[in-house]
Amino acid sequence: MTATERPDLTRIDLSRPPTMEQFGGHIAESSANYARLVFPFDLRWCNPRGSVQGGVLAVYVDEAVGYAMMATFPDLKTVWTTTSLTLNYLRPITGGDITAIGRVIRVGSRTGYVEGEVLDADGNLCVKAVSGLLILKRPDSG
Repeated sequence: MTATERPDLTRIDLSRPPTMEQFGGHIAESSANYARLVFPFDLRWCNPRGSVQGGVLAVYVDEAVGYAMMATFPDLKTVWTTTSLTLNYLRPITGGDITAIGRVIRVGSRTGYVEGEVLDADGNLCVKAVSGLLILKRPDSG
């Protein structure tokens, strides 16, 4: 594919996009308005104190709410982009599997509101997030 060609997003493998490959995540559960992803703890994503870096946890939340949206709009005619992402970090994660949960709270004709959270291996709430979305229709969807 050249730099000017656009990928055919109707043929993308939604079960294993590059971000999930990079961070070793997998979909544990997915249904309309909900997704639960699991990522392994990895020292490559930690800060010098040994806890997972906040930006990585933001990626996990963004992936989880994205999968919740994909489960809600599986036909790929509706697309969205994040307009805001606010995270509250409540406790560090220093080991064990990491769970990211995404929930679609409301989707209108032009905007959406989603929430996410990140849990440590013991089920403790470590991150609470809210996100705004701009809802679009694919130009080639008819």
